[in-house]
Amino acid sequence: MCGRYTLTTSDQRRLGSRFQISLDEESPGLGRYNVAPTQEVLTVNTDPESGERAAVASRWGLVPFWAKDLKAGYKMINARNDRLLESKAYGPLVKKSKNRCLILADGFYEWLKAENPKEPRQPVRFTVDGGEPFAFAGLTVSREWEGEPLTSCTIITTDANDVVSRVHDRMPVILPNEEVEEAWLNGDLSPEEAVSLCVPLDPKRMEAKPANPVLNKVGGAKEGPDFLEAPVENSD
Repeated sequence: MCGRYTLTTSDQRRLGSRFQISLDEESPGLGRYNVAPTQEVLTVNTDPESGERAAVASRWGLVPFWAKDLKAGYKMINARNDRLLESKAYGPLVKKSKNRCLILADGFYEWLKAENPKEPRQPVRFTVDGGEPFAFAGLTVSREWEGEPLTSCTIITTDANDVVSRVHDRMPVILPNEEVEEAWLNGDLSPEEAVSLCVPLDPKRMEAKPANPVLNKVGGAKEGPDFLEAPVENSD
């Protein structure tokens, strides 16, 4: 699964150039070290009229059209790749390019259980290509909520590769390159072809490093680069 991730860069120009979108100071989710469910995140969607890419602020945790409570999103932060087509919530979305999105990130976290149950879990941060930004494969839906527009999203997951499996048996789908990102967004794909893109990333491109246990609590401390580093133990 993926329950927390990062998008630490605030370089709007570089990120915009990489994903072919326009960003400004109002763009959500930049400079983040502990993105959590229900928060506003940065996605890339296809404009249904022009077919062009657009940066969209989206609530993490899908709120489908039939949901009567925003709490539904807590249970829909991830969508398993092996159940997409049979799912009443996700199946109709994966079939249409307008409902497939990119969710921008530059790392994600999983947790190791401590040998001593009294000790806190150890977060581990996974990065790609030395920390470069990348895109999760996501699904998105827009609807009205209490008279206001609401866009929400979910991150698709797959079997863990050899790097992630040391910590967890699932991992988010990371699209491997710009060509696959383009196909996911705009490709005239059958549902089966779309699902076939949702596979584990080559483990040779990934690294794992212990992170700061302060991450164990959302909002417990001000986010910053120190979240990415495990505290140095005092040997004295």
